[in-house]
Order: sequence, then C-alpha cells, then structure tokens
Amino acid sequence: MQNQNQFIDLYRNGVKTVADVAKMSLESSIRMQEKQLEIVRNIMEEQTRSADEITRASSMEDLLALQSRLAGAQMGRAVEFWSTIWQTAAQNQANGLREFQAFTSRSAEDVARTAANQVSRAAGSLAESVDAANQERNKAQRKSA
Repeated sequence: MQNQNQFIDLYRNGVKTVADVAKMSLESSIRMQEKQLEIVRNIMEEQTRSADEITRASSMEDLLALQSRLAGAQMGRAVEFWSTIWQTAAQNQANGLREFQAFTSRSAEDVARTAANQVSRAAGSLAESVDAANQERNKAQRKSA
C-alpha cells in the first residue's frame, strides 16, 4: 500500500510539474506576442504619420529631404524592433529560468516531504511491530512463569 501511495504522490508531482512548465511556456509566449503587437502598432502609427508628411510635400526638394529623413527613421525603427524582440526574448528566458528554479526548489521540497512522511510511516509501523512482538514475548514469559 505504501508503494502505491508513493507512486501516486510521484505521479501527482509529475503532472503538476508538466502543468507548471506548460504554463510558464504559454505565459512567455503571451508576453512575447504582446510586445510584438505593441511594436507593430507603433510602426503602423509612424507609417501613417510618414504618409501624411509625404502628402504635404510641396516640392521635389521637400519630398527628397523628407524621404531621406523617413528612410533613416524607418531604419532606426527596424533596429529598435529587432533589439526589442531580442531583449524581450532574453527577459522571458531569464524569467523562465527563475520560475523553473523556484519550481525545482518546490518540487525538491515536496519530494523531501513525501520521503519524510514515508519514513515516518515506516518507523511508526516498525515501532508498532516491535511493541506487538514485545507484548507477545511478555505474554509468553508470563505463561511460562
């Protein structure tokens, strides 16, 4: 019966572990997608402003100057986009590692607690067996005396 309880505890801890890892992974994906969506919204807003400025250009010189400035700004946004993506990915990975370390600590504590409970149960059973054997021996000694 004890082995069955140990197996159930280990199985339960394993299922909880898988669920926690899946949750961490999904939360990380959500954070990354939210950051990407924020960046895309900013790019769309900037693109609309740029198009408005181009339509207001009154001469070829204004148009070329504006196009040159906008090309530089677009290059800056592209660099910002990728650096933000990499930064977010690094933060997600660091957060995931911290969460995983906390999780493994909790799991180790759970396993230690389960093992201590099993040892305590085994010690209790052993003590009961010893007591029962001593009582039987005392009964036998009284009968023989």
